[in-house]
Amino acid sequence: MSRSAARRPGAVLALFLASLAAALAAAEFFLRWLEPPAASRILYPCVYEPDAELGFRYRAGASGRVAGHFEIDNPVELNSLGFYDAEPLDADEVDLRVLAVGDSFTAAMNVPRPDVWTAVLESELRRHGHPRADVVNLGIDGTGSDVHLALLRRYVPRFRPDVAIVAFFANDVDDVLDGRFARECHAGYVLAYQTRAQRDALRARVDAHLERSALRWAFERSYLVRLALNLAQGPHNLFRLGFVAPRRAELERGPRVLARRRLALRRSFEGLEALGRDCACRLLIVPVPARRDLAASLRVLQSQIGSLELEVVDVLPHMVRALERDGRAPSDLFFVHDNHLNAYGNRLFGWAVARALGVDRAPGGQ
Repeated sequence: MSRSAARRPGAVLALFLASLAAALAAAEFFLRWLEPPAASRILYPCVYEPDAELGFRYRAGASGRVAGHFEIDNPVELNSLGFYDAEPLDADEVDLRVLAVGDSFTAAMNVPRPDVWTAVLESELRRHGHPRADVVNLGIDGTGSDVHLALLRRYVPRFRPDVAIVAFFANDVDDVLDGRFARECHAGYVLAYQTRAQRDALRARVDAHLERSALRWAFERSYLVRLALNLAQGPHNLFRLGFVAPRRAELERGPRVLARRRLALRRSFEGLEALGRDCACRLLIVPVPARRDLAASLRVLQSQIGSLELEVVDVLPHMVRALERDGRAPSDLFFVHDNHLNAYGNRLFGWAVARALGVDRAPGGQ
């Protein structure tokens, strides 16, 4: 056999490997240009701590970052109360105080703080008759109507607001029926659990994941690896998602437990009714539009409150008219790959809530 013939298999192999490397490099370059959501990391800020009454809350003065789907990347800094908001004004500086409670649509840590609907509401009130208005955002993501009542009971005596707003989203009912969770941070991950055993299991899962240093190194540096891991382990794998919770099947949801929680849900709305009657303030429940059905939150709310004397304010007609004016579609209110209100949606919702409070001039700069 000639020397050139002996070299031929090696040359073919080298050519194959070079071609493969070039193809992989081209694919990696293309993915980095395309930025498919499945190749993104979903980051939660490590700002949580357990709370005996609420289940969990945010740590006062904490900071972090929210990111996901290549469309959200927002730094978060919390105030001295432990909320995503500016510091509340002193009582002698205020001519109108508003408290706002709700879930992730009110916490709104996925948008810059000036775009959060409570900040927009405050700006609108200051521009239209209340130059020293102060809207205090008490939103905590992942919470339901029972926690929102507890937050108002905790902070209404402190701030003595003129108006209290409950921003109700359709899944606030499910959050009550699922039961209270605690949250904490462990090795950069947010853990959500209901029992000590669940917490220990989640910690062990994270610790085992952290030992996979080679794969974590590759995940950080290659979108191809990210897509491969998503295919192999699903989109909720710990390489991609910074939030860990028990599977739904692991949660206690037997008939007796659900009966107790349904009673707690009913008492939450009864408690809101009593608070609105006794707090010397105007208490409003404002449904938040949902991506798949803008009016879903309103319908769920109406099914829950029945004959209770609660002031429900539907701001959706204001928002729809503003969308028509702006030449925008309802989908423009939300992130593309996330179901929350984006910055535009927050601004429009805050403007619409201001209309409900009597501000009637059309907004600018939307």
